[in-house]
Amino acid sequence: MLSYQSIQIKKSVDDIWPVAGKRVLIRVDFNVPTSFGVIDDDFRIRSAIPTIRRIVDQGGICILISHLGRPTGVDYDTAIAEQEKRRAAVQIPSSKGKTAFFSGLSGDSKATILTWSSQREKAASLSTAYGSGKTAVFARLPDEEKRRLLLRFMNERKEELFPQLGSAVGYEKEFSLQPVAVKLAELLDQHVYFGHDCLGAKSDIAKLRCGEVMLLENLRFYTNENSEDERKRMQMARILASYADVYINDAFGTAHRDSASMTGVPKVLQQGAAGYLMEKEISYFSKVLNNPPRPLLAIIGGAQLSEKTQVLENLLDCVDSLFIGGAIAYTFLKARGNTIGTSHFEEACIPFAKRFLLLAAERQVRVRLPEDHVCYTHARPTDASFTTSGADIPDGCAGLDIGPQTIQAVSNLVKQCSSVIWNGPLGMFEMPYYAFGTFSVARVVSQCSVAKGTISIVGGGDTASAIVKSGEAARISHISTGGSASLELLEGKVLPAVAVLDNKE
Repeated sequence: MLSYQSIQIKKSVDDIWPVAGKRVLIRVDFNVPTSFGVIDDDFRIRSAIPTIRRIVDQGGICILISHLGRPTGVDYDTAIAEQEKRRAAVQIPSSKGKTAFFSGLSGDSKATILTWSSQREKAASLSTAYGSGKTAVFARLPDEEKRRLLLRFMNERKEELFPQLGSAVGYEKEFSLQPVAVKLAELLDQHVYFGHDCLGAKSDIAKLRCGEVMLLENLRFYTNENSEDERKRMQMARILASYADVYINDAFGTAHRDSASMTGVPKVLQQGAAGYLMEKEISYFSKVLNNPPRPLLAIIGGAQLSEKTQVLENLLDCVDSLFIGGAIAYTFLKARGNTIGTSHFEEACIPFAKRFLLLAAERQVRVRLPEDHVCYTHARPTDASFTTSGADIPDGCAGLDIGPQTIQAVSNLVKQCSSVIWNGPLGMFEMPYYAFGTFSVARVVSQCSVAKGTISIVGGGDTASAIVKSGEAARISHISTGGSASLELLEGKVLPAVAVLDNKE
């Protein structure tokens, strides 16, 4: 079994002054949900504002890098080769090739070009039909005029003629960060420049002035970002590092990844600091994992027990009480001998559940499971759901939320503790009929955080969404932006992107 590693406090934004006139590369987590180019939830963007604002206010030059989603991506070397092909495709033809190039255009395009020429009056009498003499008129023009006309035409029709030039190699519109740049500009109340190629932005960055901000395009348009080949990752890291004097990591949500932007860049620069968001994440997890105010309660829910076995095992080393809810609870209930109807459970995890309950008893950790359930025949919105009178669920029915007895039991646990870690919703909160349990527990946790100073940490994307929907987010001590990252911390793992940052002296 793993044990918890002591979480070392890292240098932060306030430890790297002065930054005036320096290029500050900030790895942010702008992996936000979008629909048709519209941002559905800007929580992660807003979370990065304090770090960005601090650098801007101190006269630094902000260069922001992030990923968004899972685009296919291309290798950097492949991209360079493709870019060479593109450049060759748009070269102005030599003196012998200009007329040949013109002859291959459409009749409408030829007519347009000739309206800009010294022979515009003569050309006006010609039709746009093939063979009407437009190429012959163009052929008699001076070579310099031909070059000038074709250059103008290619510039004005670039998107039409060469659509591939409008984006970086590997570009996928669905995963572009351009809408994020627009939203960020709105939140910062200042212009945000956009770099269309994250590995081809050096000349654009050189034009930035003190206090200006540029967001570069999706890092994952290059497969080097997450390549299993360290040489490929470091190839990308060296290019990104060349943009910067200072590196800040404010992307806790991807701190579990050994990638070009997360670990490669600080290795190249041989320095790195935590942004305010990263610093806050490290601080709160350090409090509850290194030396928590006790009693410490963990609330673990969610859908897949197989993804949380290591978390649960490691929590036995530090918690005083543990409540297991959500869909993962049904595997424990079945292992304990309760009937669970058609509720979701994982057969392969039943041996683990039995062993875990015995181990918890040996370590004198109090484990609570749901005592009643809100059920229906299947998961769908309905006002015909019912609440069981105990922990058993009748045949043909599935548990979709915790019931009132369970809500009261969890509320009592929360009121008795000084620290709470919560990962995973306790019901199918996406449907209003099955959100009451999660929202009720959120309310109690927030009330205790305010009234008696309970340290409360909520981790995981679904859990954070549930807390926001409950309206209690502002009163929770800390809502982590890290889903997998927070889980790996709870599993006792070292986060590579945190480990590589400079320790605070």
